Amino acid sequence: MLEKAIFLLFAVPTVVAGVAILLSKNIVRMAFWLIAMLIAVGGLYFLMGAYFLGVIQIMVYVGGVAVLLVFGVMLTSRQLAPKLRPGPMETVWLAAVSMALLLGLVLSVAQVRWVQGPIASPNSPAEIGHSVMGDFLGPFELASVLLLVAMLGAAYLARPKVPVQSPEGSKETTI
Repeated sequence: MLEKAIFLLFAVPTVVAGVAILLSKNIVRMAFWLIAMLIAVGGLYFLMGAYFLGVIQIMVYVGGVAVLLVFGVMLTSRQLAPKLRPGPMETVWLAAVSMALLLGLVLSVAQVRWVQGPIASPNSPAEIGHSVMGDFLGPFELASVLLLVAMLGAAYLARPKVPVQSPEGSKETTI
């Protein structure tokens, strides 16, 4: 009973912070909610007994990536905020992709045969590395592709809009 209560203590803030990231219009608040979510996920790792991953989660993601994001937001132009509002066509694409990903996730979870058994806990970083690069190579590569897509999206949003003269000579377009 106590374990369920502690799980809810970390799971509910994780979900609430994730939804708050999606609904926030202010990028500084988004960064705050991201930090809150990453800390709660670190707590979930500790609850599962993955102490190494919990410490890495807090040290690398909260201590490094999220703080770097906050400094980047504070040091960049304030003109980025109006550009973060998606247009109607982008909203349709985002909804379609989100629904496809949700459907894939639900179908994959529904088809898994959940077997409750003892899981050998890795005792060293070398064993964690062998586990990540062996048994869990697929999810590891999927996470790396997700991070790559996030970096490409950030680079696309951060690129300057340069007016270019069209071949007709009369209209200007931006790249």
